[in-house]
Order: sequence, then C-alpha cells, then structure tokens
Amino acid sequence: MNYFVHVANVLFLASYLVRDILWLRFLTIVAGTALLPYYFANDLHAPIAWNAVFILINIFQVKVLLLERRPVTMTEQQERIYQTVFRALRPREFLKLFQLATPRRLDDGAELVAQGEALDRLLLIEAGTTAVEVDGRAIARVGAGRFVGEMSYLTGEQASASVRASGAVQLFEWPRDTLEQFLAKQPEIRSALQLVIGTDLASKLKTA
Repeated sequence: MNYFVHVANVLFLASYLVRDILWLRFLTIVAGTALLPYYFANDLHAPIAWNAVFILINIFQVKVLLLERRPVTMTEQQERIYQTVFRALRPREFLKLFQLATPRRLDDGAELVAQGEALDRLLLIEAGTTAVEVDGRAIARVGAGRFVGEMSYLTGEQASASVRASGAVQLFEWPRDTLEQFLAKQPEIRSALQLVIGTDLASKLKTA
C-alpha cells in the first residue's frame, strides 16, 4: 500500500510546480484521493477525515475557478469601452466594474466638473467632447474614452479646472462611496483601475 503514498507525493510535487492555480488545486485533489486507500487500509480515521475536508475545499475552489473562467459575453457598447479604455482588466473584472456605473447624457454647456470643488465620482466620457477651463478660459478638450476630473477624484482635493460639455455628451459615472466599497474587496481590480487611470493621465500630459 505504500505505493499510494509515493503516487500522492509525486502528485503533490507536481502541484507545487504548476503555475496555474486551477491545475494546482486539481492535482491536490487527485493526490489527496490517492492517499485515501492507504489511510483506510491502516484504519487512520483522523487523516481520512482531514483529507476529506481538504478535498472538498479544493473541489469547491475548482468549481469557483471554472465559473470565473467561463467565456464572457459583452454588448457592443461594453466591448467598445473595454477595448478602448479597460484592457488592463480581465473581461469579467471589467463587467463587474461596469455594472456599478451610471450612464448620463448632458446637453451642450452642462458642467461635469466645477473648478474649486472636490469630485465625489469618477467620470468617463463615452461619446462627445468636453472643454477643460481654468478661470473661464478653455485650455484643452477631452473626448470619448477619457476620464475627466480624475486627479480630484484620486486625491480628494479641489478640482483645478472646470469641465463643460461641448455639444451633447454621453458619460458613465462611478460614485466614490460605491466604487471604494467595491474596490476594497477587489484588490486586483483596484490595481488594474489605477493603471488605467494612470495611463490616461500620462497620455493627457504627453498631449499637453
């Protein structure tokens, strides 16, 4: 019966060598199962019970991983926004984030960001163009696929410029409280979103 122990240890070793967490858990399940005949033959009740617990936990985690890796279906709008702005996120992560956003439509001249006020939401332009103004003077334009007021959102400080719609504008907004509660539970998405916003900022600075 000792060969069951050897087989199990080889499988455990293989699980430590793979980089994919799904394969690691799968090999761990097989290794744990291979040990059961040895434990039963030697009437080892405690190892049997603990091994069964470990196997069940890993089976549950494999199920979770397989559900997370199912193909993701997006609408045409979601696909466009994902490819334009959020490619640093996995598709399923993007959909979770996108579900928190509220769509808005603003008319020409409507104010998105007020100079001197702290922004309590993250804004992304989906369609249209906005004018960035400092003390009433237009200094730049921001169009589709760009964030506006992100520095104020990130720092919590007052916005250094106003942003107004130049013609009709469609946008998405994420309220700070809702977004922060979500990101607190999703550190990987937080890191990816910070990368997305940082890339957007760097592109704006380069253009300026």
